[in-house]
Amino acid sequence: MDKGKEKEFIIDLNDEDFDYQYDSIVKTESDEEAILVSDKIFNDLTIEDIWKMEFSSVEEAEEFYNLFAKVTGFSVRKDDVKRDKNQNIVSRKWVCSKEGYRHRVCLENENRKREPKAVTRVGCEATFRIGFNKQMNKWVVKEFMADHNHPLVEQKNVQFLRSHRVIKNADKAQLNAMRSVGIGTSQIVDYMVQQSGGYNNVGFTKKDLYNHVDADRRVHLRDGDAEGALAYLCGKSEMDPSFYYKYNVDEDNHLANLFWADSTSKLDYSCFGDVLAFDTTYWTNAYKKPLVILVGINHHHQTIVFGSALLVDESVSTYTWVLETFLDAMNNKKPLFLLLLMGIKQCVKPSRGYFQTLVIDYVLGIFNAMHSLMSMSKILLIIFLSACSWKAPLKNLNVHGMTCWKCLIFMDISG
Repeated sequence: MDKGKEKEFIIDLNDEDFDYQYDSIVKTESDEEAILVSDKIFNDLTIEDIWKMEFSSVEEAEEFYNLFAKVTGFSVRKDDVKRDKNQNIVSRKWVCSKEGYRHRVCLENENRKREPKAVTRVGCEATFRIGFNKQMNKWVVKEFMADHNHPLVEQKNVQFLRSHRVIKNADKAQLNAMRSVGIGTSQIVDYMVQQSGGYNNVGFTKKDLYNHVDADRRVHLRDGDAEGALAYLCGKSEMDPSFYYKYNVDEDNHLANLFWADSTSKLDYSCFGDVLAFDTTYWTNAYKKPLVILVGINHHHQTIVFGSALLVDESVSTYTWVLETFLDAMNNKKPLFLLLLMGIKQCVKPSRGYFQTLVIDYVLGIFNAMHSLMSMSKILLIIFLSACSWKAPLKNLNVHGMTCWKCLIFMDISG
């Protein structure tokens, strides 16, 4: 086919008519509506039309082919890329996710420690490649194969394919806000499923959310800072025999929680440890991680620090670890009175009762953990809120003196 003599066919993503449909595909809240809009575009495209398409950037071509795959019923992945001597991309290729075959070494390994993953590559030859045309200053189609050698996925299941699972920015913001008040990732997934009306409308899996949380955690933890902190604390313990520090790691052997207290803090607690304030309202600026300060008051009414902890999150299990570690550092001496200060941010509309129930359960979980560890102590719980709309749901927790910005909850569990 002499493509140069054909009538020029261009889908301009900046064109007003097309832009309306394109935005509808990407931004619509309803997957069913998106598929219908996509069908209007892609069902009218022929193979010859796709050969004549032009794109302004590699990203634009990738979006197009991924949308084409979503409507057709398969997932795509990046394959070959070619660059010029200045390392500029001159050609980019995408293939069906089932392209190629698994390496024989992986299939014939008899000493594997775990069951092999299901074979997903079946040698599919569906391909889409573009190249840069300097004369036109456009990216043009250089290779396109539409046929697949495997069954295509039904539309109701397409969203679970790898290239179509996307955590939107709004979901990321909501995830970070809910994690900041200590809600577990699994509970956040349940909330988002309920919020969107079912698993079919979420757009990502639980594993995707966990991966995002882990990646976000790695970004904020600078290279070498963890090793530097541990080396510093190790040096302090060599100079101060009474210096105490303890840490734990996550499943990837990365630093998770870190607690420390020097000899002065331990001496102060032995003298003035009848009242302990467990302050969780601090956040470090550099890493956006919760910083817990355990403080008290001496005989001069001055604030004294008994210990500090840098945490990976604000979960109940993490706070339990801090208290257990603190008691271990202080020879298991329990305070007579425990003051627990917590902060709750307003991250979604307060009318969503399900979210408020999660927060109340979280507060009660922390309180019960404190109760089990400090069984002979009285506990004063102070919660700082960012919205007065929490007044009604918190009445069940014996709230007294609530204002628009803070409330005081007192529970005497001494028996």
